[in-house]
Amino acid sequence: MTDTNTAPSDQSVDLVGQSVRRVEDVRFLTGAGRYLADVVPSGSRHVALLRSPIAHGRIRSIDLAAAREAPGVHLVVDGPELARTSSPFGHLLPIPTIQPLEYWSLAIEKVRYVGEPIAAVVADTRALAEDAVELIDIDFEELPPVLDAVQALEPGAPRLFEEWSSNELLSAEYSTGDLEGAFAEADGVLRERITQHRVIGLPLEGHGACGSFDPSSGRLVLHASSQQPHNLRTVISSVTGLSESKIDVIAPDMGGGFGNKQHFLREEALVALLAMRSPHPVVWSQDRTESLTSSVHSREQIHDVKVAYRSDGRLLGLHVEVHADLGSPTLYFTSAAPALVTTSMLAGTYDIEAYGYALHAVATNKGPIGAYRGFGQPQAIITIERIVDLVAGELGLDPVEVRRVNFIPDSPRPFVSPTGAKYDTGSFGDQFSHLLDALDYEKQRQRQAELRAEGRYVGIGLASMVEATAPNLHAVAGQFGGFEMAIVTVHPDGHVSLQMGTKSQGQGHRTVFAQVAADVFTIPMEHVEVRDGDTSALPYGMGTWGSRSAVMGGGVVMKGATQLRDKMTAIAANMLSVPPDDVTLQAGMFHAGEAALPFAAVAGAAYLHTFLLPSGMDMGLSTVASYDPGNTDSFPDERGHMNVGATYSTAAAAVVVEVDPNTGRVRIDDMLVVDDAGRVINPMIVDGQIQGAAAQAIGQVLLEELIYSDEGQPLTTTLADYLLPTSTTVPRVRIEHRETPSELAGGFRGAGEAAIVSGPAALVNAVADALSPAGIRVTQTNLSPARVRALIRGAGVEIDAASGLHFGG
Repeated sequence: MTDTNTAPSDQSVDLVGQSVRRVEDVRFLTGAGRYLADVVPSGSRHVALLRSPIAHGRIRSIDLAAAREAPGVHLVVDGPELARTSSPFGHLLPIPTIQPLEYWSLAIEKVRYVGEPIAAVVADTRALAEDAVELIDIDFEELPPVLDAVQALEPGAPRLFEEWSSNELLSAEYSTGDLEGAFAEADGVLRERITQHRVIGLPLEGHGACGSFDPSSGRLVLHASSQQPHNLRTVISSVTGLSESKIDVIAPDMGGGFGNKQHFLREEALVALLAMRSPHPVVWSQDRTESLTSSVHSREQIHDVKVAYRSDGRLLGLHVEVHADLGSPTLYFTSAAPALVTTSMLAGTYDIEAYGYALHAVATNKGPIGAYRGFGQPQAIITIERIVDLVAGELGLDPVEVRRVNFIPDSPRPFVSPTGAKYDTGSFGDQFSHLLDALDYEKQRQRQAELRAEGRYVGIGLASMVEATAPNLHAVAGQFGGFEMAIVTVHPDGHVSLQMGTKSQGQGHRTVFAQVAADVFTIPMEHVEVRDGDTSALPYGMGTWGSRSAVMGGGVVMKGATQLRDKMTAIAANMLSVPPDDVTLQAGMFHAGEAALPFAAVAGAAYLHTFLLPSGMDMGLSTVASYDPGNTDSFPDERGHMNVGATYSTAAAAVVVEVDPNTGRVRIDDMLVVDDAGRVINPMIVDGQIQGAAAQAIGQVLLEELIYSDEGQPLTTTLADYLLPTSTTVPRVRIEHRETPSELAGGFRGAGEAAIVSGPAALVNAVADALSPAGIRVTQTNLSPARVRALIRGAGVEIDAASGLHFGG
């Protein structure tokens, strides 16, 4: 891990690249953070929701009368009433094969998953609102649920939306290269189904919103725990009919997001609509059961893989049929977006010329699928990395050698992937060699052989990944974009403020953006203030998601700060009566030969002594900067190619495990990540991102699973059922950095998702390797103790507590 330090006092030392301690942490550690619950005004009314108790059914009737008469109740509404005064959600993806979809904040006529909101009660307290919900009389015609994405496409399967021809929200097919020829000339063909299970990002603080409306001005103020406050404002405007100029969205401090809070929930719009009908502020806060059952689920896909390979392990062709289980796709922007990313990244870090996919994005009677850290890319990397190991097993080769013969070559750059992604990365082979050296791979294999001889089940798992960072949201959402904006201001006293369109959820933005700006201005970091989250005070921004903030936020800060530095250089030149080219800025001083002016003196001239400005120059030092590298696509070209990421990050991961065959428990003995996030602004913060993502990778594979009964009832509704990793189950991850600067501003790349994209694949491969002596073939991602024990039993292997696994039937 990286050593930390306070900001260097010598401003001739670059701050970018230094592990400066996070400036935000004092506020949080002393309890001064202000989360949504801390900003709810006194006298607010509380919202409770009647949610569907069944997975699929028609609403025959609903009677709200008793609830309206309950103590402390101010307002009760259902879907049809709400629809009369609002507009629906939908999706905007410009894909010809996508089905039409409209839905409101509350269900109308039909429910499609347990937990879908049907009616809302506004009361003096949450308890009174929940009591009134119990008084709502509702009658359903229950319908059979469909819970499997493959079965949902079978003839006669129950349909979630009668107006659709099937349960398929969208389908897409794509191929490039000579797939038929690749399979014809192959020495071997592997067919396998890889099953990836359903999990949830589960931030510590759930979703929530608090709205207040002033009828005299027509202004709505909505506090919301949102990763994209400006985009949420756009959506609220669409649903409520209010002009965006009349809406302020304020995202306070956030207890995590992980992509879950990238989406715009029905409940957030509902709070806005209820606030417009209430003389008091209205607040809704998601409890843990609501979060687990009706928030944003993720990951669940089935991949039917067919791969052609040569006897030396070279992959000649790859075709993957993807069934993406969307749950009920009533989630804005769209539940299908992660699956679109999965199919674009399935070739991973390998040079596979012939590639094709068939995507089926399928509605089922489960909670909505959406964004979770990695956004479709972990699924792709799990599959291709598992396939590489399986091919190695078929050929009797070391998985390392199969990777080496398939890595994308070091040139040209950018390398254009089979789906049109433009990889501007460093060397995949060199990064992988770095990983093997740091792991001491040969020694680990020797240790493994010795322990296996003792009857112990030790596995080594490897994975390599490439990740699209700073993506163009329009490509997978049909709206918004990939740019970023900021207001950069140098104040009369020489201090600087950055008003950012990004939104921190724990990434340390107030530290890293201050480092970037302080470097440009050569001033102390403490003189830079970073603000975010309030749409009334900030330029329109895309928020924080998709490992974009270092690239786009750092880029826009560099651009705006550079513009003001150049203006200040011209002012200093005028004050010193020299040409601007003769002026340099070093350690907070403008120098021209022996003469020098303090940074603050030049800043003050722009406001307080404007007669010192060059003729024709505007007063003040503030700029609204925008940054877009312009190298991403919003739509595919005529070949179906589309570059989504502004730049690409890479990582390689290794995990060493031991499996207890009697309990199915997996112990991690070592975990290593070699990361290349370009020029790293703050290595300590990046290390924290990797460590946290590794914890989520471990939880995803070894502990977490959202489980449904055959009737569509969620069985994991509390944290007693849905298990999370803790400090006792997560090892200290060994982290090493490589820095291949991107060609974008600052040389930055995204840094937030390396371990969540590479880690699950390496961990699955490690467990598979550990179980391989027993002839067990691992083709699933859920490897909890119970699932591992089921694999052992399913292989017909008998267990002896004293000596471990025994082969035989």
